[in-house]
Amino acid sequence: MSAAARDIVIVIPARFTSERFPGKLLAPLRGADGVARPLIEHSWRAANALSDLADVVIATDAAAIADVAASFGARCIMTATTARNGTERCAEAVAALDAPPALVIDWQGDSPAIARTHVEALVAAWRSGAGAVLTPFMRCSPAMRAHLVSEIAAGRPSGVFTVADRATNALYFSRSPIPWGPETEWRLHVGLYAYEPAALGRYAAWPPGPLETAESLEQLRFLENGQPIALVEVEPAVGGYGDVNYPADIAKVEALLRERGAP
Repeated sequence: MSAAARDIVIVIPARFTSERFPGKLLAPLRGADGVARPLIEHSWRAANALSDLADVVIATDAAAIADVAASFGARCIMTATTARNGTERCAEAVAALDAPPALVIDWQGDSPAIARTHVEALVAAWRSGAGAVLTPFMRCSPAMRAHLVSEIAAGRPSGVFTVADRATNALYFSRSPIPWGPETEWRLHVGLYAYEPAALGRYAAWPPGPLETAESLEQLRFLENGQPIALVEVEPAVGGYGDVNYPADIAKVEALLRERGAP
């Protein structure tokens, strides 16, 4: 890997506990090759496909995940069980590195279907000076909108929505569709983040705020403390976008992996 590539680190925060799906990161999923692998391995393989762009580490508080990560050759950093979310876990992992990178990509452990183009879009926007904290979004098609409405009606809300100011910085994120109204356009947040280490360090020093707590959305801590989040528009990935929030999501994500030919 070139020296230029090493200025970026992908950190995959991986906690064992999950209210909606306990132990999900060790749940087996079958990729295009038909082999069952733990969810965390699928996410690591997807991130590691960008090894020309960034180094990849897993940050976990669970020995079980660390042991599995070692079995498939991942570099793992142990973090405290007191980390309240993935962003705090990323901050702890970055602090443990020998040298801080110029940019940290936070790749959720339950998201093996993140597209390379989405990571590249964040990196390009950052290199062009868009901001110190960045995250992608996609505009909802009518079909995507209908799907999200049906998931909410079924009691499985999994989408996060965002609204922006005129400079395309985030005004707010919510698990409820915003802005409200039948003719409004919805922007679906993609759970992928890029941070400069200084911004990540400030985040870890702030206490959770009331909006973050109410929505259970960790990125709101940045907004509550005046740190802008640049929104980067991306196109939907091949087969769509999906992560594993509920056991029923496994079949959906397996189908995405097969469509993309991802093992």
